Amino acid sequence: METGERRLLAERYLLLSPLRRDGAGIMWHAHDLRLKRDVAIKEVQPPYRADEVDLPAARRQALREARSAARLSHPAIITVHDLLEDRGRLWIVTELLQGLTLADTVRHLGRLPMHWGAWVGFQLLAGVRHAHAMGVLHGDIRPGTVLLTEDRVVLTDFGIAAFDRDSSSSVTVPIARTGVYLAPERLHGAPASAAADLWSFGATLYYGIEGAPPTPADEPVPPRSAGPLTGLLTALLRRDPRRRPTAEQTAAVLIEFLRRRGIPAAPPGRRALSAAPHGPAPHSPDPHGPAPHSPAL
Repeated sequence: METGERRLLAERYLLLSPLRRDGAGIMWHAHDLRLKRDVAIKEVQPPYRADEVDLPAARRQALREARSAARLSHPAIITVHDLLEDRGRLWIVTELLQGLTLADTVRHLGRLPMHWGAWVGFQLLAGVRHAHAMGVLHGDIRPGTVLLTEDRVVLTDFGIAAFDRDSSSSVTVPIARTGVYLAPERLHGAPASAAADLWSFGATLYYGIEGAPPTPADEPVPPRSAGPLTGLLTALLRRDPRRRPTAEQTAAVLIEFLRRRGIPAAPPGRRALSAAPHGPAPHSPDPHGPAPHSPAL
């Protein structure tokens, strides 16, 4: 939906202004006329290419994905409020959060200091582990889907990416736009999996700490700025999914890294914010100073 089109969806959600635009479309700031609250809303597009003959199946799959995302309740995962269909298009309504994506943050700061990258990674991984425990796969973890707010690290676009893809579907080609953050097996048509999510998590953490995505190769070039986290990032980016560490093993490494630096690995939420590292906030648009009320590096 572009700016000039009808701006009221399902006779309930009034589109106010675009929040962010990426390859998947526009995230809108909207107002829920029924509940009198501001929300975010985005069109749910199938997370793969589809021929016209496959579009009905793709739309049903997208709806299943969004409904599955609505089951999740975790501070590190965007809260889904509603799903709707308007003029044959599916939309997902979520909580409205203010902050910068990890992609924008790194563009402003160059890269995250190692201890901040580890803390952000631990918070993000907690959300990924919760989703996997609920049987929900994300399928599109990347810097653009990680939002850094004043008190949370939040994984967004659940319901817009993949959930337990139906292996019988003929629509299996993954999104090309996020290829640099997709596991190698997915680039060859394999379905979403927990191991693939962890590869994407590793590539996203690599980007945060290095300031650039891993170089596409049989085995990505080891990071140069990760210090003690080099081994973990290298293991997460192994081409063979069977050789990657599990989410639990990854969390254990991050917790130990933070502990050695005196940074408590608190669960996501405001308690985690109070335990965050000190210095300029990683989501601050000004690399020379912190945003108001933000944790410091």
